[in-house]
Amino acid sequence: MRRSVLAALALFVTSAAAAPAKGLAVLAVNAPSDMQGLAAQLTQQVLDAAQAQGTKVVTPRDLETFLGPKENLALGHCGPAPECLSPLLAGIPAARVVVGTLARDQSHYLVHFWLISLSPPGTLAEVDRAILIASRRLQSDVAAALPALLRGEQEAKGTLTLDSNVPGAEVSLDGEPWGRTPVTRMLKPGKHEVHIAHVGYYPVDRWVTVEAGKTTRDLVRLVAVPGAEAVAVAPPETSAPTAAGGFRVPVAGWVALGVGLAAGTAGAVLAVSAHNNENQLLAGYNPVRDSYQGFRSQAVTGQNQATWANVCFGIAGAGLLTWGVLTWIASSAPAEPRASVGVGVGAHGATVSVAGRF
Repeated sequence: MRRSVLAALALFVTSAAAAPAKGLAVLAVNAPSDMQGLAAQLTQQVLDAAQAQGTKVVTPRDLETFLGPKENLALGHCGPAPECLSPLLAGIPAARVVVGTLARDQSHYLVHFWLISLSPPGTLAEVDRAILIASRRLQSDVAAALPALLRGEQEAKGTLTLDSNVPGAEVSLDGEPWGRTPVTRMLKPGKHEVHIAHVGYYPVDRWVTVEAGKTTRDLVRLVAVPGAEAVAVAPPETSAPTAAGGFRVPVAGWVALGVGLAAGTAGAVLAVSAHNNENQLLAGYNPVRDSYQGFRSQAVTGQNQATWANVCFGIAGAGLLTWGVLTWIASSAPAEPRASVGVGVGAHGATVSVAGRF
Protein backbone atom coordinates (compact mmCIF):
# COMPACT_ATOMS: atom_id res chain seq x y z
CA MET A 1 0.00 0.00 0.00
CA ARG A 2 2.78 2.41 0.90
CA ARG A 3 4.50 1.71 -2.46
CA SER A 4 1.33 2.49 -4.39
CA VAL A 5 0.86 5.76 -2.48
CA LEU A 6 4.50 6.72 -3.07
CA ALA A 7 4.13 5.95 -6.75
CA ALA A 8 0.99 8.05 -6.94
CA LEU A 9 2.72 10.90 -5.15
CA ALA A 10 5.70 10.61 -7.50
CA LEU A 11 3.36 10.83 -10.47
CA PHE A 12 1.68 13.77 -8.75
CA VAL A 13 5.05 15.53 -8.38
CA THR A 14 5.82 15.00 -12.09
CA SER A 15 2.48 16.39 -13.22
CA ALA A 16 2.63 19.23 -10.71
CA ALA A 17 6.03 20.29 -11.99
CA ALA A 18 4.59 20.67 -15.47
CA ALA A 19 1.48 22.52 -14.28
CA PRO A 20 1.42 26.05 -12.90
CA ALA A 21 -1.09 25.21 -10.14
CA LYS A 22 0.21 24.05 -6.78
CA GLY A 23 -1.12 21.04 -4.91
CA LEU A 24 -3.26 21.23 -1.80
CA ALA A 25 -3.07 18.96 1.24
CA VAL A 26 -6.26 18.50 3.28
CA LEU A 27 -6.15 17.40 6.90
CA ALA A 28 -9.12 15.64 8.47
CA VAL A 29 -11.33 18.09 10.37
CA ASN A 30 -10.53 17.84 14.07
CA ALA A 31 -13.61 17.38 16.29
CA PRO A 32 -14.73 15.73 19.55
CA SER A 33 -15.46 12.01 19.45
CA ASP A 34 -19.22 12.52 19.38
CA MET A 35 -18.96 14.76 16.30
CA GLN A 36 -16.73 12.59 14.09
CA GLY A 37 -19.53 11.92 11.62
CA LEU A 38 -20.10 15.62 10.95
CA ALA A 39 -16.34 16.23 10.84
CA ALA A 40 -15.96 13.58 8.13
CA GLN A 41 -18.70 15.29 6.08
CA LEU A 42 -16.94 18.66 6.35
CA THR A 43 -13.62 17.07 5.33
CA GLN A 44 -15.30 15.64 2.23
CA GLN A 45 -16.76 19.08 1.45
CA VAL A 46 -13.24 20.55 1.46
CA LEU A 47 -12.02 17.83 -0.92
CA ASP A 48 -14.98 18.35 -3.26
CA ALA A 49 -14.54 22.15 -3.28
CA ALA A 50 -10.80 21.84 -4.05
CA GLN A 51 -11.40 19.36 -6.87
CA ALA A 52 -14.14 21.61 -8.28
CA GLN A 53 -11.50 24.35 -8.65
CA GLY A 54 -9.21 21.95 -10.53
CA THR A 55 -6.71 21.71 -7.65
CA LYS A 56 -4.65 18.55 -7.21
CA VAL A 57 -5.42 17.25 -3.73
CA VAL A 58 -3.47 15.12 -1.25
CA THR A 59 -6.21 13.52 0.87
CA PRO A 60 -6.04 12.77 4.62
CA ARG A 61 -5.73 9.04 3.83
CA ASP A 62 -2.76 9.70 1.53
CA LEU A 63 -1.08 11.77 4.27
CA GLU A 64 -1.67 9.09 6.89
CA THR A 65 -0.09 6.42 4.72
CA PHE A 66 2.83 8.55 3.55
CA LEU A 67 3.78 10.07 6.92
CA GLY A 68 3.31 7.01 9.11
CA PRO A 69 1.63 6.82 12.54
CA LYS A 70 4.23 8.83 14.49
CA GLU A 71 4.46 11.86 12.19
CA ASN A 72 0.72 11.74 11.49
CA LEU A 73 0.06 11.98 15.25
CA ALA A 74 2.45 14.92 15.49
CA LEU A 75 0.64 16.53 12.57
CA GLY A 76 -2.64 16.34 14.49
CA HIS A 77 -1.04 18.16 17.43
CA CYS A 78 0.11 21.09 15.25
CA GLY A 79 -3.35 22.56 14.79
CA PRO A 80 -3.21 25.61 12.47
CA ALA A 81 0.40 26.56 13.35
CA PRO A 82 2.33 27.08 10.04
CA GLU A 83 5.76 26.68 11.69
CA CYS A 84 4.73 23.23 12.97
CA LEU A 85 3.03 22.03 9.79
CA SER A 86 5.71 23.13 7.32
CA PRO A 87 8.56 20.75 8.31
CA LEU A 88 6.22 17.76 8.73
CA LEU A 89 4.74 18.25 5.25
CA ALA A 90 8.00 19.21 3.52
CA GLY A 91 8.02 15.99 1.47
CA ILE A 92 4.41 16.30 0.34
CA PRO A 93 3.76 17.64 -3.19
CA ALA A 94 1.63 20.48 -1.91
CA ALA A 95 2.32 24.16 -1.35
CA ARG A 96 -0.70 24.72 0.87
CA VAL A 97 -2.72 22.80 3.47
CA VAL A 98 -6.25 23.19 4.80
CA VAL A 99 -6.76 22.69 8.55
CA GLY A 100 -10.22 22.61 10.10
CA THR A 101 -11.85 22.24 13.52
CA LEU A 102 -15.46 21.59 14.52
CA ALA A 103 -17.00 22.08 17.97
CA ARG A 104 -20.29 23.23 19.45
CA ASP A 105 -21.79 25.18 22.31
CA GLN A 106 -25.37 25.07 23.58
CA SER A 107 -26.87 26.53 20.41
CA HIS A 108 -24.18 26.77 17.69
CA TYR A 109 -21.79 24.71 15.63
CA LEU A 110 -18.35 26.35 15.84
CA VAL A 111 -16.53 25.89 12.52
CA HIS A 112 -13.00 27.16 11.81
CA PHE A 113 -10.89 26.59 8.69
CA TRP A 114 -7.38 27.84 7.88
CA LEU A 115 -5.56 27.90 4.56
CA ILE A 116 -1.87 27.55 5.43
CA SER A 117 1.11 28.24 3.17
CA LEU A 118 3.89 25.69 3.71
CA SER A 119 6.66 27.67 2.01
CA PRO A 120 7.06 30.25 3.30
CA PRO A 121 5.02 29.27 6.39
CA GLY A 122 2.04 31.51 7.03
CA THR A 123 -1.74 31.79 7.16
CA LEU A 124 -3.26 32.86 3.85
CA ALA A 125 -6.95 32.94 4.80
CA GLU A 126 -9.40 31.63 7.39
CA VAL A 127 -13.10 31.12 7.96
CA ASP A 128 -14.56 31.35 11.46
CA ARG A 129 -18.29 30.73 11.77
CA ALA A 130 -20.83 30.13 14.56
CA ILE A 131 -23.76 28.40 12.80
CA LEU A 132 -27.08 28.04 14.63
CA ILE A 133 -27.76 24.34 15.15
CA ALA A 134 -31.50 24.76 14.75
CA SER A 135 -31.04 26.40 11.35
CA ARG A 136 -29.75 23.12 9.80
CA ARG A 137 -27.37 25.18 7.65
CA LEU A 138 -24.03 23.66 8.64
CA GLN A 139 -23.22 22.02 5.29
CA SER A 140 -24.69 24.82 3.16
CA ASP A 141 -22.90 27.62 5.03
CA VAL A 142 -19.57 25.75 4.91
CA ALA A 143 -20.03 25.01 1.20
CA ALA A 144 -20.65 28.72 0.54
CA ALA A 145 -17.51 29.78 2.44
CA LEU A 146 -15.02 27.21 1.08
CA PRO A 147 -14.43 28.48 -2.50
CA ALA A 148 -13.20 31.90 -1.32
CA LEU A 149 -11.07 30.25 1.37
CA LEU A 150 -9.37 27.94 -1.15
CA ARG A 151 -8.65 30.93 -3.41
CA GLY A 152 -6.85 32.54 -0.47
CA GLU A 153 -9.39 35.33 -0.01
CA GLN A 154 -9.79 36.69 3.50
CA GLU A 155 -13.35 36.39 4.77
CA ALA A 156 -15.10 39.73 4.66
CA LYS A 157 -16.92 40.86 7.78
CA GLY A 158 -20.29 42.55 8.00
CA THR A 159 -21.50 45.58 9.95
CA LEU A 160 -24.37 45.48 12.44
CA THR A 161 -26.03 48.68 13.66
CA LEU A 162 -28.50 48.30 16.52
CA ASP A 163 -30.83 50.99 17.82
CA SER A 164 -33.99 51.09 19.93
CA ASN A 165 -36.98 53.38 20.31
CA VAL A 166 -35.83 53.91 23.92
CA PRO A 167 -32.30 55.43 23.99
CA GLY A 168 -29.70 53.84 26.24
CA ALA A 169 -31.07 50.28 26.23
CA GLU A 170 -28.55 47.63 27.31
CA VAL A 171 -27.37 45.33 24.51
CA SER A 172 -25.88 41.82 24.73
CA LEU A 173 -24.59 40.00 21.65
CA ASP A 174 -24.15 36.22 21.75
CA GLY A 175 -24.26 36.40 25.55
CA GLU A 176 -21.61 39.13 25.87
CA PRO A 177 -22.29 42.74 27.01
CA TRP A 178 -22.13 45.09 24.03
CA GLY A 179 -22.93 48.52 25.43
CA ARG A 180 -26.03 50.69 25.05
CA THR A 181 -28.04 51.64 22.00
CA PRO A 182 -27.24 52.94 19.48
CA VAL A 183 -24.23 50.67 18.75
CA THR A 184 -22.33 49.66 15.59
CA ARG A 185 -19.86 46.77 15.34
CA MET A 186 -18.00 44.70 12.72
CA LEU A 187 -18.98 41.02 13.01
CA LYS A 188 -18.40 37.66 11.40
CA PRO A 189 -21.06 36.73 8.82
CA GLY A 190 -23.89 34.57 10.09
CA LYS A 191 -26.67 34.65 12.67
CA HIS A 192 -26.10 36.40 16.01
CA GLU A 193 -28.28 36.38 19.12
CA VAL A 194 -29.21 39.85 20.39
CA HIS A 195 -30.69 40.72 23.79
CA ILE A 196 -31.92 44.28 24.47
CA ALA A 197 -33.32 45.42 27.82
CA HIS A 198 -34.29 48.65 29.56
CA VAL A 199 -35.78 49.29 32.99
CA GLY A 200 -39.55 49.62 32.75
CA TYR A 201 -39.78 47.79 29.39
CA TYR A 202 -40.15 44.18 28.30
CA PRO A 203 -36.78 42.76 27.16
CA VAL A 204 -36.39 41.65 23.54
CA ASP A 205 -34.47 38.59 22.30
CA ARG A 206 -34.00 38.03 18.59
CA TRP A 207 -31.64 36.69 15.94
CA VAL A 208 -30.06 38.98 13.36
CA THR A 209 -28.25 37.88 10.21
CA VAL A 210 -25.03 39.65 9.26
CA GLU A 211 -23.87 39.29 5.65
CA ALA A 212 -20.26 39.66 4.53
CA GLY A 213 -19.45 43.09 3.14
CA LYS A 214 -22.89 44.49 3.99
CA THR A 215 -24.40 46.65 6.72
CA THR A 216 -27.39 45.31 8.67
CA ARG A 217 -29.51 47.88 10.50
CA ASP A 218 -32.03 46.81 13.11
CA LEU A 219 -34.37 49.07 15.12
CA VAL A 220 -35.76 47.29 18.17
CA ARG A 221 -39.05 48.55 19.56
CA LEU A 222 -39.36 48.09 23.31
CA VAL A 223 -42.84 47.87 24.87
CA ALA A 224 -43.38 49.51 28.26
CA VAL A 225 -44.55 47.37 31.16
CA PRO A 226 -48.06 48.57 32.17
CA GLY A 227 -47.98 50.51 35.43
CA ALA A 228 -44.19 50.68 35.54
CA GLU A 229 -42.35 53.95 35.41
CA ALA A 230 -39.58 54.09 32.80
CA VAL A 231 -36.22 55.04 34.26
CA ALA A 232 -33.90 57.05 32.01
CA VAL A 233 -30.20 56.28 32.05
CA ALA A 234 -28.47 59.33 33.50
CA PRO A 235 -25.50 60.02 35.81
CA PRO A 236 -26.35 60.05 39.51
CA GLU A 237 -27.13 63.46 41.00
CA THR A 238 -26.84 64.64 44.58
CA SER A 239 -30.23 65.59 45.99
CA ALA A 240 -31.14 67.37 49.20
CA PRO A 241 -32.41 65.17 52.02
CA THR A 242 -36.18 64.91 52.21
CA ALA A 243 -38.24 65.46 55.30
CA ALA A 244 -39.23 62.58 57.53
CA GLY A 245 -42.40 60.78 56.58
CA GLY A 246 -44.25 61.22 59.96
CA PHE A 247 -45.58 58.45 62.16
CA ARG A 248 -45.51 55.20 60.19
CA VAL A 249 -45.83 51.58 61.30
CA PRO A 250 -44.35 49.04 58.89
CA VAL A 251 -45.94 45.65 58.22
CA ALA A 252 -43.36 43.91 60.41
CA GLY A 253 -44.25 46.31 63.23
CA TRP A 254 -47.92 45.41 63.04
CA VAL A 255 -47.00 41.72 63.13
CA ALA A 256 -44.82 42.24 66.21
CA LEU A 257 -47.59 44.20 67.91
CA GLY A 258 -50.12 41.48 67.16
CA VAL A 259 -47.84 38.75 68.51
CA GLY A 260 -47.18 40.81 71.65
CA LEU A 261 -50.87 41.42 72.35
CA ALA A 262 -51.78 37.77 71.75
CA ALA A 263 -48.97 36.56 74.00
CA GLY A 264 -49.96 39.07 76.71
CA THR A 265 -53.60 37.91 76.59
CA ALA A 266 -52.60 34.26 76.81
CA GLY A 267 -50.25 35.03 79.71
CA ALA A 268 -53.00 36.84 81.61
CA VAL A 269 -55.40 33.90 81.21
CA LEU A 270 -52.75 31.42 82.39
CA ALA A 271 -51.82 33.67 85.34
CA VAL A 272 -55.45 33.91 86.47
CA SER A 273 -55.87 30.12 86.23
CA ALA A 274 -52.68 29.53 88.22
CA HIS A 275 -53.83 32.03 90.88
CA ASN A 276 -57.22 30.29 91.20
CA ASN A 277 -55.54 26.90 91.65
CA GLU A 278 -53.33 28.34 94.36
CA ASN A 279 -56.32 29.86 96.21
CA GLN A 280 -58.19 26.52 96.13
CA LEU A 281 -55.20 24.71 97.62
CA LEU A 282 -54.71 27.38 100.33
CA ALA A 283 -58.41 27.23 101.27
CA GLY A 284 -58.09 23.52 102.08
CA TYR A 285 -55.04 23.92 104.35
CA ASN A 286 -55.26 22.03 107.74
CA PRO A 287 -52.80 23.58 110.22
CA VAL A 288 -53.15 20.65 112.68
CA ARG A 289 -52.14 18.07 110.14
CA ASP A 290 -50.07 20.56 108.09
CA SER A 291 -51.72 19.31 104.89
CA TYR A 292 -53.80 20.58 101.98
CA GLN A 293 -57.05 19.28 100.60
CA GLY A 294 -56.56 18.62 96.92
CA PHE A 295 -54.65 16.52 94.47
CA ARG A 296 -50.99 16.62 93.52
CA SER A 297 -51.95 16.98 89.87
CA GLN A 298 -53.81 20.18 90.75
CA ALA A 299 -50.63 21.63 92.25
CA VAL A 300 -48.53 20.57 89.21
CA THR A 301 -51.08 22.10 86.84
CA GLY A 302 -51.01 25.39 88.72
CA GLN A 303 -47.20 25.44 88.62
CA ASN A 304 -47.14 24.77 84.85
CA GLN A 305 -49.70 27.49 84.25
CA ALA A 306 -47.58 29.97 86.18
CA THR A 307 -44.48 29.01 84.16
CA TRP A 308 -46.20 29.42 80.79
CA ALA A 309 -47.73 32.68 81.93
CA ASN A 310 -44.21 34.03 82.54
CA VAL A 311 -43.12 32.84 79.08
CA CYS A 312 -46.07 34.55 77.42
CA PHE A 313 -45.38 37.78 79.29
CA GLY A 314 -41.77 37.65 78.05
CA ILE A 315 -42.93 37.20 74.45
CA ALA A 316 -45.41 40.03 74.86
CA GLY A 317 -42.68 42.34 76.11
CA ALA A 318 -40.38 41.44 73.19
CA GLY A 319 -43.19 41.99 70.68
CA LEU A 320 -44.03 45.42 72.07
CA LEU A 321 -40.35 46.39 72.11
CA THR A 322 -39.93 45.27 68.48
CA TRP A 323 -43.02 47.23 67.46
CA GLY A 324 -41.63 50.35 69.08
CA VAL A 325 -38.20 50.03 67.43
CA LEU A 326 -39.61 49.34 63.93
CA THR A 327 -42.07 52.20 64.23
CA TRP A 328 -39.31 54.59 65.24
CA ILE A 329 -37.10 53.52 62.31
CA ALA A 330 -39.94 53.81 59.77
CA SER A 331 -41.02 57.19 61.11
CA SER A 332 -37.46 58.54 60.97
CA ALA A 333 -36.86 57.51 57.33
CA PRO A 334 -37.45 60.02 54.47
CA ALA A 335 -40.90 60.03 52.97
CA GLU A 336 -41.27 57.85 49.88
CA PRO A 337 -44.13 57.42 47.41
CA ARG A 338 -46.83 55.00 48.28
CA ALA A 339 -47.16 51.68 46.56
CA SER A 340 -48.88 51.70 43.17
CA VAL A 341 -50.40 48.80 41.29
CA GLY A 342 -50.90 48.69 37.53
CA VAL A 343 -52.83 46.08 35.56
CA GLY A 344 -52.64 45.71 31.79
CA VAL A 345 -52.79 43.32 28.88
CA GLY A 346 -49.84 43.16 26.48
CA ALA A 347 -48.42 40.89 23.80
CA HIS A 348 -47.24 38.41 26.42
CA GLY A 349 -50.58 38.24 28.30
CA ALA A 350 -51.99 39.95 31.36
CA THR A 351 -49.50 41.75 33.59
CA VAL A 352 -49.61 43.19 37.09
CA SER A 353 -46.89 45.65 38.14
CA VAL A 354 -46.33 46.86 41.70
CA ALA A 355 -44.03 49.76 42.61
CA GLY A 356 -43.25 51.71 45.76
CA ARG A 357 -42.20 51.00 49.32
CA PHE A 358 -43.79 48.26 51.39
